[in-house]
Amino acid sequence: MSARIQLDNPHAFYTNLDYISGRVVLSLNSDENISAILVKLEGESQTKLMRPMNPHGSGHQRRDRAIPVTENHKVLYKVSQVFPTDEGPGAGTRGAMYTLRPGQHEYPFRFKIPFNNGCSDPQNQQLGAGGLAGFAALGGLQQLQYRHVKRTLPPSLTGFPGEAEIRYFVKVTVQRPGIFRENWRSAIGFRFLPIEPPRSPPTSNEVFARRPYEFQSGLAGFAKKNKLFNSRKPSRLSDTAPRGEVDARLPSPAILTCNEPLPLRIIIRKLNESPEYVFLTSLQVTLIGSTEVRAQDVARTELSTWVMMSLNGLSIPVGNPSDKLRNETVVDKMLWDRIPLPNTVAPSFHTCNLTRRYELEVKVGLGYGMPGDIQPQTVQLPLRFQTEIYSGISPPPALLNAMASRPAVPARPSASNAPRPAARPSAARPPQQPAYDPAYPPQLTTPYVPEDDAPPSYEDAMADEITPADGPRREYSGVTDVNSPALDAKTPQYSARHGDPGPGGGEGSGSGPGGAVV
Repeated sequence: MSARIQLDNPHAFYTNLDYISGRVVLSLNSDENISAILVKLEGESQTKLMRPMNPHGSGHQRRDRAIPVTENHKVLYKVSQVFPTDEGPGAGTRGAMYTLRPGQHEYPFRFKIPFNNGCSDPQNQQLGAGGLAGFAALGGLQQLQYRHVKRTLPPSLTGFPGEAEIRYFVKVTVQRPGIFRENWRSAIGFRFLPIEPPRSPPTSNEVFARRPYEFQSGLAGFAKKNKLFNSRKPSRLSDTAPRGEVDARLPSPAILTCNEPLPLRIIIRKLNESPEYVFLTSLQVTLIGSTEVRAQDVARTELSTWVMMSLNGLSIPVGNPSDKLRNETVVDKMLWDRIPLPNTVAPSFHTCNLTRRYELEVKVGLGYGMPGDIQPQTVQLPLRFQTEIYSGISPPPALLNAMASRPAVPARPSASNAPRPAARPSAARPPQQPAYDPAYPPQLTTPYVPEDDAPPSYEDAMADEITPADGPRREYSGVTDVNSPALDAKTPQYSARHGDPGPGGGEGSGSGPGGAVV
C-alpha cells in the first residue's frame, strides 16, 4: 500500500488567502480496512538551543553540562477528513471500519491559508502535541506556558540546521483500526511568503545616514609610476584638500521589497573651496540580517549577510571644484538600481520563538586629486540604516476596504498581572518586543495568557469572503544558507508507518525631512 499527495498546480510559494488543493492517492494491492483518511495543513516554528553549564549553582540550578531546550509552535493547523465524508458512504457513522478494494483511490482536498498564526489557540497546542494521551510525554504541558505572538503567519525559513526552522506542509494520515496496525502517513512541503502590511501613501520624506569626510592637505602622495625610467614623480597638492559630507537616503519609512532593487540615493555635499576633484573610488552595499532564536529561557542571535554589490577601482568624479559651497551631487543610481534583493532574503517577521530584523550598510570610498591623477589617500565611510523588508505581495483591495470599514473594538484590560513562568537566572531570555501589529489585528484571545491580549482578527473573519491576492509573485527560496535546501513542492515526499493520534492529532514533537543621523 502507498499513500501520496498530489498538489493541483503547485506554486513556487503560497501566501495568505491562497487556496492549496490536491488529491490523496491511495494505491492498494489487496483489501484494506480503513477507519478514516485525514488531510492536515500544518506550519511549525521550531527552535533548539543549548542551556549553558552552571557548575557553581545550587540545587536544581546546578548543571555540570549543557542541556538542550526546545520550542515548537504550531503556527498553522487545519484538519479535513476526506474519507468518509458527510456526503459519502458511511455518513453519520464515523468511527466505523470500511474495506477498500485493491486499486487506486483518490480523495480531493482543499484548504484556504489564513492570515494570522494560530499557535495561541490551546486546541492547536493540544493537537500538535499528539493529543491528550501524549500531551505530557511530548512536552505539551510546557507548551501551554510559552508566550504566544498573534501576528500574520511568518515566512518559510531554513538555513540554521538543528537550531531554527519554519516550515509548512500538507500531510495525509490513513487510519487503520486495530491495536497492532500502524497508521500510514505521507507529507509534502511547500514554501510560504506572507502578504505584506498595507503601505502608507508615498511622501517626499526620507531617512538618512550621514558621515563627514576630510582629506589631509599638502603632499599626500605621488603621481603615476614612470614606466620608462621606473621612477616616481612627486605630485604637489593644494593647501586646502576637499572636505564635505556623504548621505545615504531611503524613502521614509525605510522599507525594502523582496526581489526588488534598492530605492537608495547617495548624495555627496561640498563644504569647502578646493581646486582638487573628489572621486568615488569604491561602493559596497550589504544587507545584514539578525535572527533572534529563542527556546524557553535561552536566546541566541544569528547574523546573516548578503553582499548586494561591491565595486572597487572606480574613478567617478563627484561634482566640480568650481561648484558652490554646500552644492549636492547625487551619485548615479545606475550603479545599483538593477540589482534586486536576493531571493534568499525573507521578509521581516516576529513570531513566538523567532524574530528577523535587518540593517542596510552602504560603504562609500572616496579619493581626491585631478582627472587621471587620483591620489592614494582615500576614505571609507560606512553608513547604516535599520530597515523593514516586505514581501512585495500587496493585500487585495477587498481586504483593504474591509479593514477601513471595520467597527471599532473596545480595548481589553491589560494582562500584565497574569502569572508567568519564572526564568532561570543562568540564561534569562531578554524581554520580547511588543507584538501587536496594527496592520494585522490579532486573533481570538484564549484561556491561556498570550503575549498580546487583543481583539479578534478581522482579517481572518473576512478571509472566506476575500479572493486571493492578485499581483506579481516574486521568487523566494526560504533558504538563508544555500547549504541548507528548502522544503518545497518539488521535495520528494516522505512516508512513514507509525501510530497517529487520529482526528485532531499531530506528530508530536530618523524619519521626516530632518531624517535621522547615524
